[in-house]
Amino acid sequence: MRYGTCARAMFVLLILFGCAEFARAEDIGGTITATKIIIEDSRLVGDVICTTTTGPCIQFGAPNITLRLNGFTITGPANPDNSATCDATSGAPPADGISNGTNAATSQPGVQIIGPGMVQKFKRHGILIVGAAGVSTNVTVKYVTSHYNCFSGLLTSLMTDSVIEAIVSVRNAANSGAATCGGNCLVNSNNNQISRSHFSGNGSVCPTALCVAGTATAATNNDFGIGLIGTSSGNVIESNSIGGNTNGILIQAGASGNTIRQNVIAGNPPSQVSRDYGPVGFDVKDEAASNGARNTFLRNWCITYSGPGPAPCPTLPVVAAPTITALSATPNTLWPPNQQMIPVTLTVHVSDDSDSAPACEISNVTANELIDTSDSVITGPLTLTLRAARAGKGAERIYTIEVTCTNSSQLSTSATVTVAVPHDQAK
Repeated sequence: MRYGTCARAMFVLLILFGCAEFARAEDIGGTITATKIIIEDSRLVGDVICTTTTGPCIQFGAPNITLRLNGFTITGPANPDNSATCDATSGAPPADGISNGTNAATSQPGVQIIGPGMVQKFKRHGILIVGAAGVSTNVTVKYVTSHYNCFSGLLTSLMTDSVIEAIVSVRNAANSGAATCGGNCLVNSNNNQISRSHFSGNGSVCPTALCVAGTATAATNNDFGIGLIGTSSGNVIESNSIGGNTNGILIQAGASGNTIRQNVIAGNPPSQVSRDYGPVGFDVKDEAASNGARNTFLRNWCITYSGPGPAPCPTLPVVAAPTITALSATPNTLWPPNQQMIPVTLTVHVSDDSDSAPACEISNVTANELIDTSDSVITGPLTLTLRAARAGKGAERIYTIEVTCTNSSQLSTSATVTVAVPHDQAK
């Protein structure tokens, strides 16, 4: 009987161990010769070389799963300096590095592509994210570098409710021909957030695959660091560095209701391009004929602009000290006056246009009666202990506590709050 119980326990353990092995994330590395479709959480365990030219290298085949690059690089078969190794257009075949599907029918929502890691040298886009009508795409791409791909580093089509954060996109779209491409291309994509990312060196100034000096114009230069293409709307482009691209941000006429704020958009195109081709690109280029106010620009740092007014450049950000909107102490009355040290906690509400979280701390403590250092002890940025004491003949002791808040630009503002030790207990 005892042997049978042990045997059954061992059998259960073997089953559980087997299930754990079966559910383990798939490991990917080495050479991929045909599209690798993943249907469970997966990870790179080494650099990947992709030789497929007719479809994506890695494609999601199930929703709500994660691909982790783990610091490795996925390299495709293209040399963007040689037009023969790139797709002829930005359409088929979908020879991309990573995609969540090749069209709306195969789109997988809720997937994540997490770096660090790099996707480079693909015949079309480094990463392709597609959405489907009526379905929240809800994709996350973080900490990934897209580098030296023929068309866009990251292209999205019909993507919604997704987060692109802390990515690096450099030297893409060098051979994109007449297609509108660049670092991050949002095509008919709505209500997404692109933040804390770096876009540099993306785009070609010429509509042909290989530029001939002197043929480029501002009209033919349709590449960019970030592009709001088609009817893209409701997107937030925030806290990005966008420089050295043929255009910094390109906005097509149908793109509206987007918010572009707190970005550094400068040096587009780089000085070498300006020297060779003249004024062929801008920090912000709006292709609409009118209503330049249909998108909102807030606190960006940009210099050159082309498009309908009002011009968002230059709008060098005004850096001001934070504002303390409310300050309170708990408790704000110490009773009874028994000479005990009582803990007090301060609550401060502060706003700042350039810093989401200014640092606040107690900077001074005074009183209307003579006190010494033992009567007030600061125990934390917004906590202290105060002695519950008052002068025998005094009406009451009032402690005045000063709080100073400092933002990332080292600008400060102060406010005070009082804590009383009354003569009599309030009735």
